[in-house]
Amino acid sequence: MNTFSPIYKIILVGDSGVGKTCLLSMYVKGECGPTIPTIAVEFCTKEIELADNFKVKVQLWDTAGQERFKSLAMTYYRKAYGILLLFDITKRSSFISCKHYLEEVRLNSDKNCIIYLIGNKVDLEQQREISYDEAKFYADKEKIKYIETSAIKNIRVEEVFSSLLNNIYEIKKEENKNKLFIDGGNNIGLKNTQNLIKKNKSESGCCQGI
Repeated sequence: MNTFSPIYKIILVGDSGVGKTCLLSMYVKGECGPTIPTIAVEFCTKEIELADNFKVKVQLWDTAGQERFKSLAMTYYRKAYGILLLFDITKRSSFISCKHYLEEVRLNSDKNCIIYLIGNKVDLEQQREISYDEAKFYADKEKIKYIETSAIKNIRVEEVFSSLLNNIYEIKKEENKNKLFIDGGNNIGLKNTQNLIKKNKSESGCCQGI
C-alpha cells in the first residue's frame, strides 16, 4: 500500500450543456442538482482506492464549453493523466465539436494522456441524434474508448471514472517498473544486467555479440 496519495489530474471537456458538471457532481457527490454554466474552469478532488489497495487523489477539472473560455481551458490540459470528452447524444452539433476538442487535447496534453469519448444523456433515448454505432466508429478510428452515460440518472457514471482511473494506474505502474529497471535511484536494473553479462563472460570465456 502506498504511503502517500499521488494526484491523478482528469479534465472534462465538451460543448456547453453536454452534462460535464452533472457527470462530475454525480461521481463526487452522488447527486446532480441544478447547475449553472461553468465559468472558465472549476475543480474538485476525491480520494479513491484502485487495484492493489493503491490510493490516489483524483483532481477533477470541469472546463467551460463556451467559446470565449476555450483558449483558457487549453492551458489546463498539460499534466493531465486523463481526458473525458463529452457530447450530448441528442445534439449532433456537440458530437461534431468533438473533432475540434480532440485535436486541441492532443496538441496540448502529454502524449501518454488517456482519452475517453463519452456520449451523455442516454436517458433521452427517444431524442437521440447520434447512434451508438456512429460514435463507436469514430472512437475506434481515433483509437479511444467510448462509453455512453446518463449523468442525471447515474447510468455508468462510476464505470467511466473507474475504468479511466484504473487504466491510468496500470500505465503508471508499468512506467514505474521500467523506470526502476533503468534507474531505480541506483541503476538497479542496469547493474543487474551488467553483472549477468560479466558472469556469462567468466563462465564461457567469451561473450560474442555483447
